[in-house]
Amino acid sequence: MDINYEELAHEFCKAIKNLSENEDSLNNLESYLSMFFDVWMEKWASTPEGLTSELKHFSRMFDNN
Repeated sequence: MDINYEELAHEFCKAIKNLSENEDSLNNLESYLSMFFDVWMEKWASTPEGLTSELKHFSRMFDNN
């Protein structure tokens, strides 16, 4: 079965861009991963959908919008 990841890829890249523009969010992600990287990858970021969701979550954590 072919899966079209076009929209998911767009959301993933947007989350990366948002992280790069918000130092607090990026630092928070780095801190979290320094303690839980393996668990995070296994439990929350083991699929394209999960990884994208997690990056979106971290990229908006300190968003004031």
